[in-house]
Amino acid sequence: MGRPKVPLISKRTTLETALRIIDEEGLDELSIRRLARELNVNGASLYHHFRNKEDILLGSAQLALDDARLLDAPDSDWREWFIGQARLYRRALLDHPALVTVILKQHPHRIALEFYDKAVRILHASGVPRPAIIPLIESMESYTFGSVLYATAARNDTEPLDEAFDALSDARRDAAEQIDDEVLWEHIARGITESVLAAATASP
Repeated sequence: MGRPKVPLISKRTTLETALRIIDEEGLDELSIRRLARELNVNGASLYHHFRNKEDILLGSAQLALDDARLLDAPDSDWREWFIGQARLYRRALLDHPALVTVILKQHPHRIALEFYDKAVRILHASGVPRPAIIPLIESMESYTFGSVLYATAARNDTEPLDEAFDALSDARRDAAEQIDDEVLWEHIARGITESVLAAATASP
């Protein structure tokens, strides 16, 4: 049977279904056959919108980052806007941890190029020195991805600890309970922002 001339499903519906499978069951469970079965169509129907599975993964990652929508331009303090935007980005990654490696493989700029262009324009219009803009974005991005990867690994670590590490584990747990993870992330994010800004403005 040939491929139908009219798409039987929408691109958005396909990506939403793929994202659900990835979130609930992991990347390994997503395949053209599985996706077609979930959508109750022939696998060939998916090729109206996508070239291959990799294309579907990329679209799923872009959909996952929709929650990290670009905030309105700041009225006054660009730092609050910048931290707020980074917080949304981190939350989107935490909500879809299986796609973090997909986003890193593609490099975030390729997945959200329009997002980055707008962020650069907003920061520049807000008075951020030009030499600081890209380092600010990339430093915050590196920190955010690192914190998400660490949090995801810790969440998935179900292996029992050796006795030698029991005391260390208790101490780590006690220390972690002193500061909320979100609060700690924000304090460090603000420190990174100020440090990068100082370094960029101090450079000749």
